[in-house]
Amino acid sequence: MRSVLKRIGATAAMTAVTVSATFALTTGTAHAESVDAQRDDSFAVSTTENGGYAAFVDYGPGAPGHGDNDDYVEIGDEGWDGYGVRAWAWVNGDYKGRKYFGGGMGESTTWDPFGNVKPGQKVKLRVCLVDGPDAEGVYCASKTRTVTDG
Repeated sequence: MRSVLKRIGATAAMTAVTVSATFALTTGTAHAESVDAQRDDSFAVSTTENGGYAAFVDYGPGAPGHGDNDDYVEIGDEGWDGYGVRAWAWVNGDYKGRKYFGGGMGESTTWDPFGNVKPGQKVKLRVCLVDGPDAEGVYCASKTRTVTDG
């Protein structure tokens, strides 16, 4: 998961620099916007025991074919425990669905239940380890964050 979060941060920083440079070149103005001015709203929640995580990605390579995408969830498995991982998502309390991932240790999948999340909306993720796609979850955890930049 650390590599996921490092990639998320690096992608957001590169995007902000590229957008600023492109704006300056196309408008003929020197646009000195700080990378810090763009907020990366990405966050992750891990199961309470080794194994699973769900990461809200504000912007990154999450579209089919690995193109860039805005506001999606990466579900990953980091345990040799035989469990799969299930994630649930809400925006402002509205349930957006759930997704099971049983791909195994070191694997992850992309899930896009949101469309575009707008500034001020609250994103909640819940993640559990599960023993098969129909099983109840164990070692569950959740996290909520208010998005600032959409």
